[in-house]
Amino acid sequence: MERQPDVSCLESDVDLSHYFSMAEHLYKSGRKQEAVPLFRHVIDNVKDTRYPQYIMSQFRLFQSLIGIGSEENKEALTRFESHYLYLPEDVKLDALLQMANVYYTLWDWKKVERYADELRTLARTIYDRQLENKKNNKLPEILQSERHLVVYYGQGFLLKGIALTMQDRCEEAKRYVSEYSELGWFEFLDEIGHKEVEKFRIWGKANMYNLELKCGNDKVLTELSEFLDENPIELLPSLLTVIESANMYNFKIDEFLDKFCVKLPPINTSVTYINGTQLFHFWYEKAVYSFRNQQMITGLNELLYALYLSQKTKHYSGFERCVSLFAKHIDYATEQQKWHYRNLLEGVSDL
Repeated sequence: MERQPDVSCLESDVDLSHYFSMAEHLYKSGRKQEAVPLFRHVIDNVKDTRYPQYIMSQFRLFQSLIGIGSEENKEALTRFESHYLYLPEDVKLDALLQMANVYYTLWDWKKVERYADELRTLARTIYDRQLENKKNNKLPEILQSERHLVVYYGQGFLLKGIALTMQDRCEEAKRYVSEYSELGWFEFLDEIGHKEVEKFRIWGKANMYNLELKCGNDKVLTELSEFLDENPIELLPSLLTVIESANMYNFKIDEFLDKFCVKLPPINTSVTYINGTQLFHFWYEKAVYSFRNQQMITGLNELLYALYLSQKTKHYSGFERCVSLFAKHIDYATEQQKWHYRNLLEGVSDL
């Protein structure tokens, strides 16, 4: 195992570009945490937004620090958010997408909406410039972004639709869902681009079902069930919408839940920060549903799942919500449930 570079051991007169090059090599090799002290060294010794390697170091540090914990994500955002405007346009696409995704995990829908708008506008600007270059027989612009341009354009609409939906602006959201559901008109699509367009088509179909549920239409549950059979990757976000809508409109969805809950990932598996957040919210809402239907023991087990996930993702406000709800139903808890509850409060995270 190679030893992590020790910044303090490097010669003081080494040019900072050398530090940055070393850090970039480590980052692109998948050794992000080893790159962190080198990026910090560039940042601490430059502190000038006119210096491209300073700006890129800020971005790489942000990318390296975001992860499963909500508090760490907040800290990484606070450090980086004032710097993204200085990035080159193509790199800024990645920054905007990642910032919007982190705010998604924090359920800050106004910020998700803001960055989704910026992402969509920037992607369109670059796309229009590419069309103009093609029209004038100029060489195509080579983008340094991590994904195909259509991804950023589509994600701008997708994230905007989610943000509007979560603010109960469902009719507005439908327009944005329609936009990313049909992106076959997008030029410059290679094989990867066509696959991305197909992903957006599937997401659009799922989210139209979810919007109908958010509006109180439970008649789409049968169609949604068939859709999830064919597209299991959409299970978690759709199941979360189903349970939230059931609690809001007093739907009875026992049969639907019996079919799909067993297909969710186990709570102790490794998950992304977005999936971890969605799993927490699902099990919390599922506990509310069970309590409403007088299934107290089942609801307490589900609340323990949510409590465990809130601890795992360092979602402290979620942890407090779970504690409060458990306290209201503790008289129904078995001794084993109380034992698990005490262990989780003490930081023992096994269930």
